[in-house]
Amino acid sequence: MSGLVAGVDVGNATTEIVIVRDGVPVAWDRVVTRGQKGSPSSLAGAAALLRRLERGLGEAVAEVVMAPMRPVRTTTVEMPAVAAGSGRLRIVAAGSPTPGGEGVAVGRPLRLTPGDLPHGEDVIALVPRDLGYAEAARLIRAALDAGVPLPGVLAEGDEGRLIANRIGAPLPVADQVDVAAVAAAERVAVEVRPPGRPLRHLSDALFLAARLGERDDAPAICAELYDVSCAVVARFAHRQAGSVGPKAPEASVERAVADLSRVAATAGARAGTSRSRSLLVAEMSASAPAAPPVRLDLGETVPSGRAGAGEAGSGAVPVRRAPSEASAARAGALTTPGADGNSLVVDLGGGTVDVVGPPGEVVAAGAGDLLTAAVAAVLGIPRGAADWVKRGPCVRIETPHVALGEDGSRVFLDSPAPPGAVGWLAVPGPAGPLPFSAAMSPAEWRNLRLAVKREVLGATVRRALDALDAPDSLCGRGPGGGSVVVVGGPAGDDEVLGVLARELPPGTVVGRGNVAGVLGHRYAVAYGLATGAYPQE
Repeated sequence: MSGLVAGVDVGNATTEIVIVRDGVPVAWDRVVTRGQKGSPSSLAGAAALLRRLERGLGEAVAEVVMAPMRPVRTTTVEMPAVAAGSGRLRIVAAGSPTPGGEGVAVGRPLRLTPGDLPHGEDVIALVPRDLGYAEAARLIRAALDAGVPLPGVLAEGDEGRLIANRIGAPLPVADQVDVAAVAAAERVAVEVRPPGRPLRHLSDALFLAARLGERDDAPAICAELYDVSCAVVARFAHRQAGSVGPKAPEASVERAVADLSRVAATAGARAGTSRSRSLLVAEMSASAPAAPPVRLDLGETVPSGRAGAGEAGSGAVPVRRAPSEASAARAGALTTPGADGNSLVVDLGGGTVDVVGPPGEVVAAGAGDLLTAAVAAVLGIPRGAADWVKRGPCVRIETPHVALGEDGSRVFLDSPAPPGAVGWLAVPGPAGPLPFSAAMSPAEWRNLRLAVKREVLGATVRRALDALDAPDSLCGRGPGGGSVVVVGGPAGDDEVLGVLARELPPGTVVGRGNVAGVLGHRYAVAYGLATGAYPQE
């Protein structure tokens, strides 16, 4: 009987091991990777997992096979949005969740004080935070009663609705505005629309050109405002060299997706930067990949050939180096029933996406960890919560017993939801419903979630396919399409096949891997390493 061989895949997120005998998997498991991929702690975690599997088998492995390890670090950086030709116009606020009133107003900004306001020229009242909504509403009513042309209000606090409800006139009231910055402007325009309705005037370049007197800058401003319901645009005396404006709201699907960087990195190179507000960077080491250790210290292990799981001895196991993770992933993925030798393999990992075909391989930074970072950045939630939120459909908790699904259906909850979760979107979490946002509907989050997945996973696969020197038929671009096998942890996402299929022409066969017919979508690298079916160096 042949000895046992272990394929050890130390990934950026998880460490997976498959033990085979004569090519047949006999034991497998995975754990979270300790520390950075390739670090001593990550190797210690792999050794501990291997020892556990050996104890379960009652037999030690004769050989371990590993691939070169290249760590990937995923980072989120807030960047100002830069628009070519941004000049005297600037977006001061966009997408406040609590504006009041409705309509559009243009005028000279003027701080609201107990003194008299000027007559004759339209003014936009600026309400400082310390004034309070009740006093602000009283002063605005007094100014309107005195005939002051006051068509709009900007509040520094979050009291737009409270002010609008107390002034007795249908004025647009935008809140959460930097009134100190607006006070330095020559003219300011404010528009408030009903929730969910797009702007009609501040997204109209001709309107901005006519009312604010800046035609050249208007298109860049309007491009930022097509999908918001409330905005404030100001004209300053001098041209602005910096950002066009602040970050748009989380509920804005198109704007949030536009904020994601188009991460552009391949193996051995750093990710390129993008002029976007939320820069999501997946970075790989620029140094050449280091070979794995020649021996993996397993400490106390079960001697080969001994049946007693409790009997142990000491020793280290020789480690054989495979050419690359990508080649091992292809070897493992192609054991999926229905796959063939011409199938393209897409291995979605925590840090990288490996696209491997007969002509070669491309390793691109930007995968599961980047998707988690993107969801966390868009929703403003911790990455731990984002890892659950990104996985699939949500519900909105309507009452402690009823939830609204993304398709509009209402379902009864198995157990009452916590009172604090009512009105919030929630997903199944590690300890029951996990609330994550009260700022959008379930259908809006579905659109945003799928858009983020297309922007992160879809875009990374698209870049890798463009870089891979493969015939069109293998990449699904030729007549009759091709076939693609998707493996890796993120391949378990119920929505990922649809996301990737949209990046390929119609007719491309896209399927989820089932490694060796029993291992599912994971373990492609580990099984490929263990069987040695990859191209040799």
